Amino acid sequence: MQEHNDLSAEIYDLLKDGRQLSISGITRELKARHLNEHRLIVTGYLRALHDLDHLNEFDLSPSKIYTLKNSGNAGSFSKAGAGPSKKTSFSSAGFDIYSLVGEKISKMTSAAVRLETAVYIFSTLFDRPCFESELGAAGIDPSQIARYFGSADASEQLVFKSKSDYKKYYDEIPSLTKGSLAYEIYTDKLDTDFLMRAVNLLNSLLKDAADISELVSKSGNKSLLDF
Repeated sequence: MQEHNDLSAEIYDLLKDGRQLSISGITRELKARHLNEHRLIVTGYLRALHDLDHLNEFDLSPSKIYTLKNSGNAGSFSKAGAGPSKKTSFSSAGFDIYSLVGEKISKMTSAAVRLETAVYIFSTLFDRPCFESELGAAGIDPSQIARYFGSADASEQLVFKSKSDYKKYYDEIPSLTKGSLAYEIYTDKLDTDFLMRAVNLLNSLLKDAADISELVSKSGNKSLLDF
């Protein structure tokens, strides 16, 4: 167990340079520094530091995002009805789910598959179209999207530009970049290989986000066929 001052210092260090992290992101990075504090303890410290006015706290459902007070990006999350504040510039450090997905898809060799997987994951998780600014936060820039639509055979493309009334989400979700294009995926074109790859990625995300070490067998990996 870390002393309060030590853990606080580590949290301050993680959030320096304008970084914006969720509770799970902070907990995971603390573990990478060999500080194996339970998520509930980290949550308690973060809320205490927020109450002491040392941290900013923002809601990005279903997560809470923390930044250092007076940091360069502090307050960059705009709240509905908060007046003319700056819209969020997505960054992989600030939006935990985007950085997590970006890290996973970065290992895929095909740029088209990275784009298609990201659109599928985000639109499935959020139950809405995926926005270009969100893809950017996952490491897919507009030039990659342009090449996808410019080079691929349209009949083979899984991603399409959303024709739904996606602009309504700008007001509903203040963190979205206004004017950002939205994309969806042809679910009827998805094959078994694509779906298995997506399931494996989601499974990996869940393992990263939740501490399940106490539930994992210590006697080695087993499949259901072993029993």
